[in-house]
Amino acid sequence: MDIDLKLLQYAVVLAKHRHFGRAAAALHISQPTLSRNIAALEKQLGMRVFERSRRDVMATPVGDDVLRMADELVSRAEAISSSLQMVRDGRSGRLRVAAGVYVHDIAVRPAAIELIKASPSVRLELLEREWTAALAMLVMDRVDFAVLDVSALRGVPSLRVEPLGKLQGVYYCRAGHPLLKKTARRPEDVRPYPFVFSSMSREKIGLLEDIDSGFTVDSTTGDILPSIAVSSFSLGLEIVAGTDAISLGHISQLKDGIAAGRLALLDLPWRTRPPVAELGIAYKRDRTLPPVGRTLINLIRKRVRAVERS
Repeated sequence: MDIDLKLLQYAVVLAKHRHFGRAAAALHISQPTLSRNIAALEKQLGMRVFERSRRDVMATPVGDDVLRMADELVSRAEAISSSLQMVRDGRSGRLRVAAGVYVHDIAVRPAAIELIKASPSVRLELLEREWTAALAMLVMDRVDFAVLDVSALRGVPSLRVEPLGKLQGVYYCRAGHPLLKKTARRPEDVRPYPFVFSSMSREKIGLLEDIDSGFTVDSTTGDILPSIAVSSFSLGLEIVAGTDAISLGHISQLKDGIAAGRLALLDLPWRTRPPVAELGIAYKRDRTLPPVGRTLINLIRKRVRAVERS
């Protein structure tokens, strides 16, 4: 059976909008044209894909299976088309990725190493950036996708966000820090020491507002700047190891330093909930990621899941 790929695309868009008028507008065609094409698809398949009512359009039980396969086929076709377009335009096919400071260290860097080992000819541009800079590069089309904490990106119409998972953080300091000698720590005990971290969205102010007396709010972006703002995890780690500053990270990033006697976990007993980062992949809705981008995303996802289980 030969099925027109365009008809499948129409069905995928209709399933997303659940309304002929809205789907037709998204496809830039008339509503009668969309209705005729959906009817043609159902005739080709020999089955009803959608149930229609005055208010809503929903997939039938068998239509759900058809739409899952259709979505996969349409996505693959778009990726192939994008790759061919890159070849026709004479572009190198370089994949450009921006990642937030901590997820870069946890998942993006090791995933990129794995990709390079498997495909030595791949062309990558990997950029470790604080939250604001990574998002700005994405919005300005300077990268293909960004990997960052996506808790502040819900509802941004121009972006598509794919969740990666949630990672739990821990506060830490150097071994021998004066705070470790206190048996009952309070916020006022911690505030005299600088907090080292990257800039963060306003939604994350709870991570430091009662322990960092030197944080400020960027007047332009509204983002939170800790006392010591850094753009790489390794720099923050070096500062903590060599000073009385404190910071936040994932246990997987700290275990070697703890085992070597350079770092120590810092318990803040008044905090009942651990800090959590909601990680995800963000890219422009009008951009189709090349196949190598999907490969790297899958490797990043695998790394995040491995860290979640550890």
